[in-house]
Amino acid sequence: MNLKLRKAVLLAAVAPLLLLTGCASTPAVEISDPWVRASEYSDHVGGMTGVFFEVKNNTSETITLVGGSAEVAELVEIHEIVLSGGEMVMQPKEGGISIEPGQTHVLEMGGDHVMLINLNQAIVAGDVLSVTLDFEGAEDVTLTDLVAKPSDGGDETYHNEDTGH
Repeated sequence: MNLKLRKAVLLAAVAPLLLLTGCASTPAVEISDPWVRASEYSDHVGGMTGVFFEVKNNTSETITLVGGSAEVAELVEIHEIVLSGGEMVMQPKEGGISIEPGQTHVLEMGGDHVMLINLNQAIVAGDVLSVTLDFEGAEDVTLTDLVAKPSDGGDETYHNEDTGH
């Protein structure tokens, strides 16, 4: 087989693979820099902790992060930090977090975050866990290999409807 024919056969074999590689689609929801907080609030059964990350909406419609699930927690809720009565208070975020098309929302300590509540195991620095995030307007996303990192908390308190704090 001459050299030109070999090149043509090779190109014919490889071209469909190159086209398929170029067709890889961007995920509808893109999560970056995820981590879970390890602290004195998470180091015991019955405790709680936060999950933090950036979420980008790659769709043409608004999506909403409304909650989630995790084997390590009884409840997974979307929370926010608000100023109430002169103090920073953590509370459930009614309606979840809406993210416009093409926009990124940062979930961080002292702001919006995912809360793991009533832990069924201690979470300490170095633990690896999995959390599924529930979205309206997009497929749910499971964060695997989520690493717990030590972190000091903010000055917020947990909002309790019974006491108002």
